[in-house]
Amino acid sequence: MRTLPWRDDPWEMVAALRRLAPPADEVRRAVAAIVADVRARGDEAVREHTRRLDGVDLPADYRLPPAAAGRCLAGLDPAVREALALAVANVRAYHERERPRGWRATLAQGQVVGQEVVPVAVAGLYVPGGLADYPSSVVMTAVPAQVAGVGRLVVCSPPRPDGGVAPGVAAACALLGVDDVYPVGGAQAVAAMALGTATVPRCDVIVGPGNAYVTEAKRQLAGEVGIDGLAGPSEVVVVCDESGEPEWLAADLLAQAEHGAGAVACLVDVGGTRLAAVSAAVGRLAAELGLDSGAVVGTACPDAAAALAFVNAFAPEHLELHCRDAAALVPAVRNAGAVFVGPYAATAFADYAAGSNHVLPTGGAARFSQGLSVDAFCKRVAVVELDAAAAAALAPAVTALAGEEGLRAHARSAALRATPRGEGGR
Repeated sequence: MRTLPWRDDPWEMVAALRRLAPPADEVRRAVAAIVADVRARGDEAVREHTRRLDGVDLPADYRLPPAAAGRCLAGLDPAVREALALAVANVRAYHERERPRGWRATLAQGQVVGQEVVPVAVAGLYVPGGLADYPSSVVMTAVPAQVAGVGRLVVCSPPRPDGGVAPGVAAACALLGVDDVYPVGGAQAVAAMALGTATVPRCDVIVGPGNAYVTEAKRQLAGEVGIDGLAGPSEVVVVCDESGEPEWLAADLLAQAEHGAGAVACLVDVGGTRLAAVSAAVGRLAAELGLDSGAVVGTACPDAAAALAFVNAFAPEHLELHCRDAAALVPAVRNAGAVFVGPYAATAFADYAAGSNHVLPTGGAARFSQGLSVDAFCKRVAVVELDAAAAAALAPAVTALAGEEGLRAHARSAALRATPRGEGGR
């Protein structure tokens, strides 16, 4: 575990920590070439880049047969299936509480205004994979889409050598009734979902975590398709005081560090009483689990106020508060993807089954964005209703403003409504 000297300027601390996870080089150009190729050649390009990058030859129709996903579900370890069902129930209960609803209101001039909340028709869910198996990412992306009422879900996940997706991913799709599953990963998967091919349906929104190439593809295609955000390497900031348990803190830090390249796990020790013990615990646990502890850093700060100033500047994906007054600190947290309150609330619980979503903003994006929610799959459509009285009441203001802007047809359009039918035109 590396240590950083504390700096009173929180932005200097942020810069020092961000430098530990530099962005990948050449990603932008590589992704632009893949996106342009999929745009031009569709499925042919998808299959070619999958063969080149993943070493897998996809058939002409590379959609995973639902029966194959069903077999994966049938063969799933009963304990894992039970755990998936629990996660689905908790995540669904969480997102049901945030479901947006339409509304109407009558304003002073008599006009009725409001909103209709409409789900998108097709949502693309990117589920990381390759050598790993992340059924939890299926749960986290599919469930809020289903709560929103999305009609069709499309899952893309990196292929296995046999041309399918990871078995846990396939099983989770079968459990949730997701039939459109494609063994494609990387930028070519995002491009296929955003642009549509003969095989992959064109999606209205694409959500889900991925590597640097997936994130860059979402960045380049945003505007042609809706996206949930630009998720980068995983990160956690753990704030502790003298009550912190070194072994627990070490495990929580390493749990994020094991996500791999670019991950950041930072301990902020209020008062500096736990830094040495946690550092030793990180070393022991990393050796026991065969993990690289290079992503784990620690620093000591003078007080909780300084720690929270750093937290709000860094805007971490995950924030853990291992302090005696943890709940009292939460109102002061303005920028974080998710806050975990108290020593028992390890990030790992929410990664899988606590109920909140694990697709969260990274890289400081928590300053202006939030975790994946039902809102990502919905559109708010404005509704306006006027009767003759409301039109007459509003027309003077509209004609005055339109006249000021030199928009004469706008003014005439409103003024016509202010006179009885048949008397306003010549």
